[in-house]
Amino acid sequence: MVGLVEHAHDSRTPVATAWVLCVGVAVVLSTTMLLATGLESWQHDSEVYRPLARTCLVVALAAVALGAVRPAPLVLGLVLVVLLGIPWGLAVVRRLARDETAAL
Repeated sequence: MVGLVEHAHDSRTPVATAWVLCVGVAVVLSTTMLLATGLESWQHDSEVYRPLARTCLVVALAAVALGAVRPAPLVLGLVLVVLLGIPWGLAVVRRLARDETAAL
């Protein structure tokens, strides 16, 4: 994050900063889903976890692509925040929909 602040005025994020942040996001998303496969709820809540795993994979690939593009530091930070919000927003929506259906 220091690299983003130091180069905030640049038109492109420095290579090392972009790759560390974007690959870091991809690793976190991939590792989270890999660990989730070991949970008992992975089997019971497959309607939540399986689409979430696919979404995390797509978002992880998008984060790596973002690192290759290296947009301006502000844009990079904002896009990473949005990308990280996608899988978790999907998880909340699917979980609430499942709970609502079960309550009926």
